[in-house]
Amino acid sequence: MAENPHFASAPSWKAAGEMLTFQPRQPAFTAGRELQSLRIYVRDHKMRDLRIGERSLEVHYGSFVVSQSRKGVAEARRLALEVSYGQNLREGAIGGHPARIYELGPEPEPDDLDGRPPAVVTWHDDEMFFLIASGEMPVDELIPIAASMYSSQSG
Repeated sequence: MAENPHFASAPSWKAAGEMLTFQPRQPAFTAGRELQSLRIYVRDHKMRDLRIGERSLEVHYGSFVVSQSRKGVAEARRLALEVSYGQNLREGAIGGHPARIYELGPEPEPDDLDGRPPAVVTWHDDEMFFLIASGEMPVDELIPIAASMYSSQSG
């Protein structure tokens, strides 16, 4: 994965937690995908350092990404349940929390500039906002990954 000056890499889940004001949730189930990187968003679009409380975590597993951030209850709810992340929306629940689920879009035509809409699962748990997305995997594969973040094995 190319270096991005907006992110700092973390060598482990524990190290990632030390760079954040929340304990990240680790999926216990990853559908056979290997962890590629743990990246903490540390600089904004103007390259200003973000305070630790404003940082978010992106975890890459090759064919899907997990994003976690502490936003406050109202903002986490808005991001999870009001902002649109695609088409073909259906309601659901992850870990007992209301969720929105967006289906993986159809294969685009070769000359389509927009590309394929990803499959996305979003939910909030109190002040935490969670998003799992993939341009390859259908939501039926992403939902068990999201649910596994509430198993006894995850952080």
